[in-house]
Amino acid sequence: MSIKLIAVDMDGTFLSDQKTYNRERFMAQYQQMKAQGIRFVVASGNQYYQLISFFPEIANEIAFVAENGGWVVSEGKDVFNGELSKDAFATVVEHLLTRPEVEIIACGKNSAYTLKKYDDAMKTVAEMYYHRLEYVDNFDNLEDIFFKFGLNLSDELIPQ
Repeated sequence: MSIKLIAVDMDGTFLSDQKTYNRERFMAQYQQMKAQGIRFVVASGNQYYQLISFFPEIANEIAFVAENGGWVVSEGKDVFNGELSKDAFATVVEHLLTRPEVEIIACGKNSAYTLKKYDDAMKTVAEMYYHRLEYVDNFDNLEDIFFKFGLNLSDELIPQ
């Protein structure tokens, strides 16, 4: 039985704590995998646009399972979009907005969206993980395919 596919998680697994990896070494390994017909898959909860930034040379050759499985792209083509219905999206937003201590990031295919009113510390953290991030006044009438929500709480509230 031969290996057909190798899948890696990114944060804390494939990437160092500095969010880097040995590109030269990996590219040599990738060429060996490719020669043996082994597919390489990046699986992560992160945004697709962040994930492809780690592999610009081969992004159209490999597969990405992004947004915790909400969006799957293989060889540059969409394979799956786990779209939330507009009603489900509105219901979740309505509920989350009743919790002012929760900062919301709506994760969509074109971009992630968060509210302009949130503080700069939250925005700085969000920008590390969302290469496409738009600041909006509210979540009403956003035209996108939404997969999930990212939530942020202050460190003091996490134990609660």
